[in-house]
Amino acid sequence: MTAVKSANKEQARASVLQVYKELQRLTPNFWWDFEMTDMPLPVFRAVLKQQFVKNAHIQDVRIVDRLVGEAHQHIYSIRYAFYNPDHVRNYLFRENVEPKPKDFLSKFLIGKD
Repeated sequence: MTAVKSANKEQARASVLQVYKELQRLTPNFWWDFEMTDMPLPVFRAVLKQQFVKNAHIQDVRIVDRLVGEAHQHIYSIRYAFYNPDHVRNYLFRENVEPKPKDFLSKFLIGKD
């Protein structure tokens, strides 16, 4: 059993493009079913594209294959509604969520614990 599905970078790139196209085909239903209609569909597509572009620097075929597998799992979970809209928003807009305070003084100043 091989751990790598792609033999070279060209096959890995082709699998990334395939999963990207599959996600973009799913996007209109995904956008509607998960109640993301507060943002225009082109903006939502751009956010999904950004998730792929942020990993564009990765050259290792094994890591690319692992990320493609994770993307397939996310698509499966989206298609069969294993996520709820809050999970999707937190995943797609993770960089806009402020991290929770870790030390006592920060928790005290914002009124937590």
